[in-house]
Amino acid sequence: MPPKKKGKGKKGKGKGGDKDSGSDGPVPKDEPTEKEQELRKELDQLTEKLKTVKNEVEDLRKENEWLQEEAQQTRLESHEYMSYMSKKTQKRQTTIISLSDRNQQEIKNIDEQKEQLLKEFGQKKEGLKLVMLEKEAELARTKNELADLEEYQILQKDQEAEIQRLENEVQTMRKKHSEAIQKLKSSFLREKRGFQKESDSKIQEMAQQATQEARQCLEEHTNNIKNDNKILRHELLQLIRKTRALHEHREELEAQHNALLREIQYGRDLKKLHGTRQNRLWKTFGIDPSEHKQTDTSSNKDKLAILFKN
Repeated sequence: MPPKKKGKGKKGKGKGGDKDSGSDGPVPKDEPTEKEQELRKELDQLTEKLKTVKNEVEDLRKENEWLQEEAQQTRLESHEYMSYMSKKTQKRQTTIISLSDRNQQEIKNIDEQKEQLLKEFGQKKEGLKLVMLEKEAELARTKNELADLEEYQILQKDQEAEIQRLENEVQTMRKKHSEAIQKLKSSFLREKRGFQKESDSKIQEMAQQATQEARQCLEEHTNNIKNDNKILRHELLQLIRKTRALHEHREELEAQHNALLREIQYGRDLKKLHGTRQNRLWKTFGIDPSEHKQTDTSSNKDKLAILFKN
């Protein structure tokens, strides 16, 4: 605080009246001057502004922490989104392996659009990180420039405008991000319904075709069985006829054989009887019967052979 100044009148009074001052006691303090009051008032204003600036710095620090938390939350959400989309993509790829090339091309285009959106989102996120780093650096510089109130106020306004702009941009990005997710979800659901409808149609068509082929195959098999049965019935009838004919022929042969045996037995009996008589005659006339016996035996064998051939 600057030293207090005494007025001229008071000095004269002091010189002429030392006895009065000595008798009245200590001299009272002078009232503060107008300049001192102004300086004190200005000091109070500066102190108040400094408190306000400190409060604003604290608010900015809290806002900066909030922005960092929002950035962390954005990173977590983007990571979860990428994980979710990766799982969905893998599941969708395993589900549509058997689909046509046209559907696979559409899915490839969707994946490319998703990668493009993720790339743009990552670029914007990196841009926000850079902006946040710049704002942190600006906040650090602001702490070192608290003495310059005017510049600090301007910088504060700029920062508030920039923070507002960043908040608006974050809101816009969140809105776009949400819209992109909704579009992808709706597109995926449409494709899923289309694939389901197409697969159901193909399954129904294949079932009808399989039923028709099975019916046709059953009819062909039934006709083949009928034809085979006709052929087998015809062959069986032929075999029955042949068996009957062979049985009749066998009976005829057995009858012929029995008749032949009877004839042979009868011939033997006749031969025996004839031989007995002939031997008697030969003996009577003195002829050797052995030569005639050989001739008769060969003729009988020829007769038997002819009978068996017939």
